[in-house]
Amino acid sequence: MNASITDTALASTATVGHYRIEASGTTVRFYTRHLFGLGAVSGTVSLREADFSVTEPSSATVHAVLDAASFDPGNPRRDTDVRSQKYLDVAAYPDITFDSQQIRQHDGKWVAVGTLTVHGVAAPVDLTLDELRRDDDEGLIFRASAKIDRYAHQVTAGKGLAARWLIVQVTAIARKDSIDA
Repeated sequence: MNASITDTALASTATVGHYRIEASGTTVRFYTRHLFGLGAVSGTVSLREADFSVTEPSSATVHAVLDAASFDPGNPRRDTDVRSQKYLDVAAYPDITFDSQQIRQHDGKWVAVGTLTVHGVAAPVDLTLDELRRDDDEGLIFRASAKIDRYAHQVTAGKGLAARWLIVQVTAIARKDSIDA
């Protein structure tokens, strides 16, 4: 069952309660451009921990922590550069966090309106729920996406050479806490 359009579909899929998102069942991919927009770059970043709570059919909170040092665009030289002080400075800022206290509908989809903190700088980000369904074990599988402006987080090195925007896509499995079941 997909639930990205109506209150009823969302409520019947993600019932009220607290959910833990499984790090091992989560993929966070990013897509961007480099070489003045000519080359495609994609990669992954690892989830450390995440959870969300549904307090009523159209009300939810989300908290997620990503491991900045796991940012992997698949090129050893680029990997080192991106993790350095020049870009993410993972030694000083090991976490990338997303927090949302509000979920709303926009253009027929559910959006977690939140704050993304990268490089120690918080900026607003909308995380769009693209798909939500139950799995065979009564957990939830969801896909979500966001468009991230790296300049909003003061990650501005390589202007022109590296793209300003990243598209992030999350595929995850969530399990309802047993105390809520």
